[in-house]
Amino acid sequence: MNQTLTCGIIFALTASGALLPGRADAQEVAPMVTDRPDFTESASTVAPGRFQLELGYTFTKSGTEERHDFGELLLRLGILSWLEGRLGLNSFSQIRAPGENREGLEDVTASFKAILFRKLDDSPAAPQVALLFGARIPTGESGFGEDEVQPAVLVAMDFALTERLSLGSNLGWSYLHSDGERFHQGLGSVVLGFGITDPLTAFIEWYGFFPENRGGGSNHYLDTGLGWALGASFQLDWRIGVGLQEPDPNWFTGAGLSFRL
Repeated sequence: MNQTLTCGIIFALTASGALLPGRADAQEVAPMVTDRPDFTESASTVAPGRFQLELGYTFTKSGTEERHDFGELLLRLGILSWLEGRLGLNSFSQIRAPGENREGLEDVTASFKAILFRKLDDSPAAPQVALLFGARIPTGESGFGEDEVQPAVLVAMDFALTERLSLGSNLGWSYLHSDGERFHQGLGSVVLGFGITDPLTAFIEWYGFFPENRGGGSNHYLDTGLGWALGASFQLDWRIGVGLQEPDPNWFTGAGLSFRL
């Protein structure tokens, strides 16, 4: 089956689930939880019948190479109280380096997030746990996408340490394809979030890939950033981070927004 058609079917099935009865409308007052700007995925899902759109831009400086990623588009659709469908349109990327200028669209991703355990009390030792599973679908352009489906699975955990302090963590695995060969990639992350004021939050985070590229070693990153909630269903964000490995310089920054309907 054509890969683009497959992606369309997945999206259509997910969207139809979002239209099932059970939508929470005006009575929903819970603050919006986003999966950006940090790397770590949250263990929360979008309410049934609602959708949440998250998008942004990132600039990366890696040695003499500069990269611009426009879009980072993630559409999250609430299906059940414990399940959401996710469609990632990713980015239009531009790479600029001495003697090299190229641009193109990245692969689409289709996935689901399911809550396995809900946090039922105020104990910081009792996390909320979710499972994310899906695949990157080969729809991108040459040099920015691959020609094989790349499955992935990830466990996300959220701990509410205090009223204003939270801890999140991810452990994941992907079966990636690069230059005609497959390889296994592990990933991990830990993020500490804290509320500065009611609308303003901040985070500091570590994440790493094991390995990041086929034939390479593990790579580690540190980043920090802010989220600014403008009401219960709209958020602006900013982040900046560094890579802890060669080349030098190796840093990135970006900004984005999220809203819920």
